[in-house]
Amino acid sequence: MFGFNWLRSPGAYNKVQDKAGIQFLASLLVCYPEVSSVQYDPKMGDLVLDFILQGEIDWDKINPFTHFLQESLDTYHALEDGQKPYLAITGEAVGDKTVLLHITREVATLQRGELTLITELMHTTFGSALVVDNHSLDNLENDFATVQSDLLDQMLGQAQEMRFRSRMVGVREGDRVVVYNR
Repeated sequence: MFGFNWLRSPGAYNKVQDKAGIQFLASLLVCYPEVSSVQYDPKMGDLVLDFILQGEIDWDKINPFTHFLQESLDTYHALEDGQKPYLAITGEAVGDKTVLLHITREVATLQRGELTLITELMHTTFGSALVVDNHSLDNLENDFATVQSDLLDQMLGQAQEMRFRSRMVGVREGDRVVVYNR
């Protein structure tokens, strides 16, 4: 009637959702250089954070760490919002000296403090075995780092309303962060 039908077209909405999802994964990777890759599954609404451990990894440390991480996140959420979020932690050996830890969380209840807690516990437990990209927020241009951090906070704040329609993967590629539609 007034020429605003394009606002309701599914294609325009899907492009906005895709762009928001891409920005979300990219910001997460920029803000957390410990996360080597991140995957989003739209059917489950889950995010899988991948961490790489390299060197002589003591597998006897991994199982207690997963329990400690679960307890820590349960305590964090009990204090913050009284919820008990879905969390799954798996590990896989890649060769003799590399371990991938996959932490799966639902996006709707994910919080910035929780991401910070996870990365701090990874640093504390695994130290120099944790692979960390040298492009951290401290090393980036101030304005860029601030924008990425604010964007991540904003998107996590809107996480309950956000539903990205595409399955996406964000990875580190050299000194860049790349997000793919799968």
